[in-house]
Amino acid sequence: MKRKVPSLQKSLPRYYFLVIFVIFTAMLTAFYIYYTKNLRASEYLNLQNVCDSACSNMEQEIEKMSTVSLNTIYSKDILPGIRRIHVEQLGTQQTYTQVQAIYNSISAMIGPQQTVAQINLYHKNGFSVGTGFYTYNKKINLEEKSWYSDVLAENGYKIMSTPQPISHFIPTAAIPYEPYYISLTRLYFDDVHQMEGAVEVLQKCDTFFSFIDRLTTANPSLSLLIMDRNGELIYPVDERGEETAHLTAVLEEKQDIPAGRTVHVRDENGRKNALHRQTVKSVGWQIYVFEPDSVITRSLAAPTFLFLAVLIAGLLLTMAVCFSISRRILQPVGELTETFETLVLDDVFSHTIDTVSLPQSHYEEIQTLITSFRNMYNKMNASTMEMLKSQENEIRAKEIATQSMMKPHFLYNNLANISVMAEENMNQEIITLTENLCDYLRYTSTGSEIRVPVSDEFLYTQKYLACMNVRYRGRLTCDFTLDERMGEIQIPKLSLQPIIENSLKYAFMKKPPWHITVRGYLDEEAGKWLIRITDNGVGFTGEELKELTHILESIRDSKDITRLKIGGMGLQNVYLRLLLQYGPSASLTVENDPEGGACITMGGSIANVRNS
Repeated sequence: MKRKVPSLQKSLPRYYFLVIFVIFTAMLTAFYIYYTKNLRASEYLNLQNVCDSACSNMEQEIEKMSTVSLNTIYSKDILPGIRRIHVEQLGTQQTYTQVQAIYNSISAMIGPQQTVAQINLYHKNGFSVGTGFYTYNKKINLEEKSWYSDVLAENGYKIMSTPQPISHFIPTAAIPYEPYYISLTRLYFDDVHQMEGAVEVLQKCDTFFSFIDRLTTANPSLSLLIMDRNGELIYPVDERGEETAHLTAVLEEKQDIPAGRTVHVRDENGRKNALHRQTVKSVGWQIYVFEPDSVITRSLAAPTFLFLAVLIAGLLLTMAVCFSISRRILQPVGELTETFETLVLDDVFSHTIDTVSLPQSHYEEIQTLITSFRNMYNKMNASTMEMLKSQENEIRAKEIATQSMMKPHFLYNNLANISVMAEENMNQEIITLTENLCDYLRYTSTGSEIRVPVSDEFLYTQKYLACMNVRYRGRLTCDFTLDERMGEIQIPKLSLQPIIENSLKYAFMKKPPWHITVRGYLDEEAGKWLIRITDNGVGFTGEELKELTHILESIRDSKDITRLKIGGMGLQNVYLRLLLQYGPSASLTVENDPEGGACITMGGSIANVRNS
């Protein structure tokens, strides 16, 4: 029992595995997007936590200094002791004892844990005393202090300074190096709430920002900036590097950064940064935490590579399966396509379908296609052969009919010339003209050959011109030159005479003498024979050259034999017959001769002569 050929339609569901691949890709993509989104959220949460921790720590440090300053103000020993000191008595034993008591009270306020680094007290009577890392007492002018106007404006509320070297706060302090300190200053008042002086609490920046330093060390990818309410940099303390300058420039341009939210900003180099801001409410400081987006991007590198690896592996597997299946299904189609592409028209003429290699297929639809091609090929072979025979007969009939046609006025003119010459007893001239006319008529009326040697075409064209020259009575001269090596080359019969006739009809619209030159030669480098016909006539106009060139190009592109008109022996017929004999190597060019007149050159390949 013959096995049924499987249907291609039943095999197509195998391609549905592509849907699985699409789903697989979509799932991986969704997972990647979800993972990257969570990773970014985690990074932003860390950014927020760092900012919140820094803000909370700053509040604690400021509150610690503020508490010390308030305790100092409300101490029962410190301020009453300062009020009892008279500035003019500084240096006396009594004042020394009072000052020592104040030192002891301040030292007790600082405590053994060194809560703050230094406490300085200023009284409006011009006296200042301080102890901590540096103990002193001296006269001062309170209004000369740099912070006086600011602290006066706050009316008892604390103000914080920017980090400064110790010499800024205590110019007379003799310290071998200048660490940075930060101060908290506030006014204190007497019993009737009149400004009595100020208390200044100093803290070493290394201590004040110790937590922030540890925080930034633990998060090296982050950049943390603290700025006061005037926009001056508080932290980093003594680092004013290029990176800090870039970030500060960004903050100067971005004045509307919301607090408590993570936003994206670009620095002056165009780099994208994630930014979170918090406010230290007690003093109005702004804490900014930056993280370059490139850091987050680098953290995504590992999952991205993993995702791409899985996707590429899935793609390769899918391609392998798809290729295996499609190769099995489409191999016969490919072989059939190759057969189509390699077939040329000559194969259809000379081969039957039995000599053409056709593939075999296990699928019903493709086998039907191959069978249909087999039937079509057989029908095309038969119909093409029939059509070519019919077309060949038509072309041959037209060529024979064309070359046997002669313009009636040519015969009339020559008979009229013979009559005039007879009246004038020009017997020898009549004999010569009659011989030339008979030879030319015999040449044109013989229909057995449609291809003739170049030498014959030259000979009978000369006879034609000899007949015509009787009419022109010596006003027309002709030069014929033929390379003897091309004498036997076959060309279409009557391909030279129509060009000469055109020259006589259209070129000589000027006073004689008239001259025609015909030269046949070989271009061995190009492998072509050429015949060049020139005259000393009026030549072609630009429009005529353009039109003739267009007509010849259209003939070359179409090879339309309907252009081969019986009775029409012009350039179109000549060129079309050259194309039919020589194919693509045939040429016919029309141009003006540089020395004046027209120039027409026809030719064909020496190695591509067709005799049929």
